[in-house]
Amino acid sequence: MTKQTLTQLEQHELFLTRHIGPNAEQQQDMLNFVGAESLDDLTAQTVPGKILLPQDLTIGDSCGEAEGIAYIRNIADQNKVFKSYIGMGYYGVQVPNVILRNVFENPGWYTAYTPYQPEIAQGRLEAILNFQQVSMDSNRS
Repeated sequence: MTKQTLTQLEQHELFLTRHIGPNAEQQQDMLNFVGAESLDDLTAQTVPGKILLPQDLTIGDSCGEAEGIAYIRNIADQNKVFKSYIGMGYYGVQVPNVILRNVFENPGWYTAYTPYQPEIAQGRLEAILNFQQVSMDSNRS
């Protein structure tokens, strides 16, 4: 049995064909429906000329999740960390990974499921209250 690399296991091509959108025939059907000759023509009809860039963006090649995270981490490592005095009563603590992942890093707590922004604040409040309750419960036992 030969070992495969992580890049080989990511199956970029399969992902791209499933998630990049319509094929050429479907695109042409949509363009015909809206009365545009091409995607460039549709863009020119839709985007005001004042903000339309004259050339394509130079985005570069795609990469896998692990490469993307490493790239972003490299950029983040260039940040300068300064002492924050916000809160003044906060002390650095070790947050258990289960709490970190399921409360603080869970997008369900801060992603609005309706178009109203109060859901975001409500999700944060609920996450804080749940964390406080877990902390209180663990101190009782």
